[in-house]
Amino acid sequence: MVGLAGCGKSGPKTYPVALKLDIDGGSPSSLAGSTIEVMRENDPATRASGEIHADGTASVETLQAGVLYKGAIEGKYLVRIIPTDDDKEARRRAVQAMGTRYRRFETSGLTFQVPASGEVNLKLTAH
Repeated sequence: MVGLAGCGKSGPKTYPVALKLDIDGGSPSSLAGSTIEVMRENDPATRASGEIHADGTASVETLQAGVLYKGAIEGKYLVRIIPTDDDKEARRRAVQAMGTRYRRFETSGLTFQVPASGEVNLKLTAH
């Protein structure tokens, strides 16, 4: 037991990330239940993800060595959106609301920096 004294949660330093999606010509509610996944530009193995809510907001968590950490590690991130598979109608709405380009990191054109000063606004164009 002496060896455990003073041990705290170790792991990567993460920063909270508050995302807000806006669809030009559409409603972010159509993405509700879908997942936003972000990938660190210079380290593709470092990713974070979170569920998109009806108001277009999401926060992300990072999985490292089997442990889930709130937020994301410092760096520049590329973004993609994964339509939900849980509900056929919700998936149909998400697919119709956004172009297929947003499903891939390489083509979405969406990026942001961590740590961020305030909410990160991501603007999508309607399908």
